Parts: sequence; C-alpha cells; structure tokens
Amino acid sequence: MVILGGIGPPKSRPDYVTDMDHCFFDIEDVISETMTRLPEDFTLAVKDIAEGLPAKTITVVRGESTNIRSSDMFELFCLLSEHKVQVINLDLHTKENKNKYYSFLKKALDNSEERVSLILCEPTECENILIELTDNNLIHRTILYIFFWPRGFVSDKFLNTIREAMRVAVITNPRKNVFRVYYNQATPNRLNYLSMVNWWSGRLYKSPVLPPADKVYENFRGRVFDVPVLHAPPWHFVKYNNDSTVNVTGGRDDKLLALLANKLNFKYKYYDPPDRSQGSSISGNGTFKGTLGLIWKRKADFFIGDVTMTWERLQAVEFSFLTLADSGAFLTHAPAKLSETLAIIRPFRWEVWPLVCATILVTGPALWFVIAAPSLWQRRRRDQLNLLNNCCWFTTTLFLRQSSSKEPSKTHKARLVSVLVSLGATYVIGDMYSANLTSLLARPAREQPIGTLQALEEAMRDHGYELVVERHSSSLTILENGTGVYGRLAKLMHRQRVQRVRSVEVGVRLVLSRRRVAILGGRETLYYDTERFGSHNFHLSEKLYTRYSAIALQIGCPYLETFNNVVMTLFEAGILAKMTTDEYKNLPEQSRRSEPVTESDRESGEISGDSPAASQTDGQTQSESTKGLEPVSLVMLRGAFCLLGIGYLVAALALVVEIQVYRRRKHRIQKLHPVDRKVSTISALGEIRSKVRGTLGRVVRTTYGYIDRALGPAV
Repeated sequence: MVILGGIGPPKSRPDYVTDMDHCFFDIEDVISETMTRLPEDFTLAVKDIAEGLPAKTITVVRGESTNIRSSDMFELFCLLSEHKVQVINLDLHTKENKNKYYSFLKKALDNSEERVSLILCEPTECENILIELTDNNLIHRTILYIFFWPRGFVSDKFLNTIREAMRVAVITNPRKNVFRVYYNQATPNRLNYLSMVNWWSGRLYKSPVLPPADKVYENFRGRVFDVPVLHAPPWHFVKYNNDSTVNVTGGRDDKLLALLANKLNFKYKYYDPPDRSQGSSISGNGTFKGTLGLIWKRKADFFIGDVTMTWERLQAVEFSFLTLADSGAFLTHAPAKLSETLAIIRPFRWEVWPLVCATILVTGPALWFVIAAPSLWQRRRRDQLNLLNNCCWFTTTLFLRQSSSKEPSKTHKARLVSVLVSLGATYVIGDMYSANLTSLLARPAREQPIGTLQALEEAMRDHGYELVVERHSSSLTILENGTGVYGRLAKLMHRQRVQRVRSVEVGVRLVLSRRRVAILGGRETLYYDTERFGSHNFHLSEKLYTRYSAIALQIGCPYLETFNNVVMTLFEAGILAKMTTDEYKNLPEQSRRSEPVTESDRESGEISGDSPAASQTDGQTQSESTKGLEPVSLVMLRGAFCLLGIGYLVAALALVVEIQVYRRRKHRIQKLHPVDRKVSTISALGEIRSKVRGTLGRVVRTTYGYIDRALGPAV
C-alpha cells in the first residue's frame, strides 16, 4: 500500500512519467508488470469527480482482473496529487492485500472517517468485491464505493447485491470522452436501482457530483416500510391475531410514527417479529436475537418503541435523536398493613423501651436523693431503705398516671421534683403516645417499602424476594454486565426458577399476583402500568440510572439525519412530551378495557404472555381493601382487649404465686416461730396482695385512659 501525498511535479516539467521520482514515494511497490490503457480522458474525469465530491483522500483499488498500463496509473496519481487529493494505491492481487483493504475500511468505520474507493476491475470481479464488502458489513454513509464499469450494462447480480445503506456509484463510458455517473441513493423509493445523477464530457454537468442525502430523503414519495412492532404499553397497544397479523390500537410511539410518515411522505405496515422481543446485544456465537437483530442483519429498516440506547446495542444498530429521557427503576408490591393488634404498643419501638425503663429506674433514686440529702448531711437517723422504697413506688405511680399513692415527703424540693415527673409523664409521654396511637388507628402502619437496590438485595437474600426482567432488554444487559450491587443481584437471580418475562406488562401482573416479586425496567413504563392496574397495589423505587430511548436504524442508514431533524423538532417543541401526557389522560379508559388479572402459568422456565389476558401466575390475586383513610372501628381496638386479657392473666398468675408463697411461709413459720406471730404474717401478706392488685388495676385503667384520650376526637 502506497500513500501519495499532495506534492505534485513541478509546473516546468509537464512530463509526469519522466519526473516520477518527484510524484511518488515508493515507485517499485506501485508498478505492476501487466497493465493496459485506461479510457481516454478517464484521468481528467476522475480528477473532476474527486474534486466535485469533494474528497480529500481517494483509495485506488485494482482488482485481479485489471491489466492497466503503468503510465496511465502514474498519470492518474500525479494529477490527483497535483490537485491536493491524497491517493492510496492498493493492488488486490494477493489475499493479504485484500485483507489489508478490508481492515483499512473497518478502521474507518470504528473511527467514523470518510473513505472514497475507486475500484478498477472487470464486471465479474466487481460483483464479487461488492458481495465480499456486503458480507463483511463494510457499509456506512461515510464510505463511498466508486466502481468503473468498463463495458456493457450493469448486471442484475450487481444491483441485487447493493444494500440501501451502502453508498455505491458506478462510472460508465458509453462513448468516447463521455462518462456517466450512476448512484444508488439518488431515489428514496427505489431499492437495488442506480440512477444517473451526473456526467462528464470535458467537465462535470453539475456540482456536487452526488445528491446530498438530506435532499433525497426529505420526501420518500409514498414508499412503504415494513415495521416490526411489540406490545408495550403505553408505547404500543398491540393485539395479536391468530393469522400471525397484528392490530395496533394506539400508543405514544404509534402516534410518533404517524407524524414521521406524514412529514416525510411514506407509509408503513406493522408486522409481528419472530422473537417478540427487542434484543440486548450480540452474543458470543455471533447472533443477535430480537427485533434489533433483524435490523443488524438488515432485514428490517428501523424499529420504534421505547428502545433504550446502550453500548452493546450501538455495536449492531444506530440510534436517532432521543425520543424519551427516562430512568431505570424497579417495581414491588405495595407494603402490606401491619397487624392492628399491636397498634397499641407500636408507637413505642424497641429502641424506646430501654430509655423509658431507665427513666423510671433513675427517677425514684433521684427523688430519694433530694429528700435524703439534708438528713445525710446533718447525719440524722432515718429509715433510708424504706424512704427509697416509697420514692420508687411514688414515681412509678406518677408514670402510671395515678395519684392515690402517699407523698414520701412534703418538702418544696420533693414536691418540685414530683411536679416535674408528673408533667413529663403526662404531657411528653402520654400526649405523644396518644397522638401516635390516634394516627396509627386512623391510618394503619405498613411494612417498610423497598426503594433502593441495597434494600432489594437484602430482601432477595434474607426474605425470599425474586427479581425478574424482560428478556432481551437493556435491563437484562445491565444485570449481566454490571458490577457491584448489580452483579450481586444477578447472582441472586440465578437461584430463581423464573428470571425473565416476555414483556414488562407480564412482569407487572406477576408483581400484582405475587407479593415477593420485583421487576426491573424503565420508570415511565412501570409508572404507567402502576396507574393502569391501581397505584395502591405497587411501590415504585427511586431513580436508579439515566436511560434514553430513540429510534433504532441500520448502521449507515442514509436517512438518519432526516429522521433526526423531525424528531428533534418534535422534542424541542414539547410535542413528544404532550403525546406522552395524552396517554396518561386516556389511562382510565384503557384500565377499564383491560382484562382482570388471573393466575399465571410458566412456559419452559419463562413467563409467557402475548396479550393482556395471557399472563398468569401460580398465586391468587391479591387486592388492597384500603385506598385511603378509614374511620376508627372496634376491630382496630382489639389490641386493647388483648392487653386487658394479658392484665387479667398476670393478675391470676400473681394470685397463684401469692397463695403458694403464703402457704410455704405459713408452713415455715409454724415450725420456727410461735403461734402468736401468725397474725402479723397474714396481715403483711394481705398488704402485699392489695398492693399488687392495686398496681395491676392502675395499669389497666391507665391504658384505657390513653385509649379514651386518643379515640375521643376520632369517635
């Protein structure tokens, strides 16, 4: 391969052949032993065509069937070099050079560099080279192939090999000193067709040589596109018929496609793709499933329908300007209501109880210290143990909202402490408890919702939750190729029997039917389905990552810029957002038309469902009975009755323990003490029994006092 720069021969030396050393760098690599003459004025025509493209670099490719004279090639190279057109000379006589040429084009695809190739060979070899270029997918709008067809008409085999995204120009020499230029992207509605766009007879007829794509494809002239479609509300509402046909009843992207068709003057027909999925990436064996795989194989022109742009998909298709700015999220079942029986103690969590107990234990000794401090300082004799007992008992009765206990001291300091303890127990603990109890009874508490990926991971690891995704979707790719929490979620999914669902709608129905299931997908789609099936049945997580949706087209699609101009105008004008909002306005009607959720079945380890009525699960449908606030009822007060029963049970146990203790002590006293001390022992036990019963009674009355205060306004 020899790259010729823009250094041409001196103007004082018109003989290019005799001044070859000034024109080329490596002459021996370029000269071929067998070459014939090019047509007359072909060199001048190629020079004018290169300038009229315009092209800064042109690759001259000579096939195995060429037999061009070296002087003709030198004249062509020097003339192009003199007019500042860099020349790359390549001979395809060896397989190594041919692979080098294909690698050169592949590098241009990776770097998005423009390439112009002038291919000189016989018609049969032109057909073979075009087939090899197509098989290697060296097709892009930045690469132009110019074939010189030396004689006769262009064959049907050559025409049928041309793909629409492949820029192919053919130069013919119908008569002496006349060259015609044919181009495959000159008409928007005729495929495998070459139209004459220019000619040369001493000079070019017009410039530029080839018509620009934005002018050609601004009007498709009624061309009909076959467009694959998938059922994915609210983007497309599709009904699948028994004869393998589809009926699209609406959707945001259906309206967008109608606007594009009206603006660009084309028609379209929907058809059912084989896999009924989008497709995620090119697999290790070189296959690409789904609708995007059809575009990658150039069996479909484009696909529209909430297609997320990912790096893996960019290796197979091209995307237009974005049609939706969305984010990823996951959907879980709505948190269940907690038991109303425990509502009476739920305001106090386990973290509160140690502090409450510590406060009760500290308050009694503190009051004793206030009362006993003067006696300790003045060294007065007093029953300190009995005083401490009375102080602890007095503070306990204050916390229980009882005032029948006798004050341990009537000093001002003791009364001040008693007042502070009473106010704290009454207005801080009591009122806060009453307010929380009223709130919980009016609006029952629910389980902690799952809103983050870390919470979802913990639920899957410890509580048996399952995560499902749409098969061949971008969400599946994120889990398969992700690291960190996404990688851990993917590992946890491997132990599930069901990991992929046919569509997001099927996954949402699965979440509705089974409580411990979550689905990962686009937030807009999930939000629409939650509104469709009842938002009170679901919980939508926070935004996880940004995702953009666009129209998927073939790599090198010539009308990509035309689509971009229309979509960009609709996006900037807010029309796309308006169409999305209109789908939510039609939501109640769509929800009424949707079939009720039933049980779901599994097919080969995957949930399958082609229509809203086809998705079923192995669990019964669960419905929420409460969609808002409810009035307080006696059912919510069963916790108070349970507490009353517990009080009676404790009182009965205390009575039994008291009887047993009394009997044992009576028996021991009869053995160790005289009979006259029986009366004092019995009276002491009776006093203890009365105190225990009084305390239990005060606990029950205090509880009912809290409930009465809490439920007074509500009732």
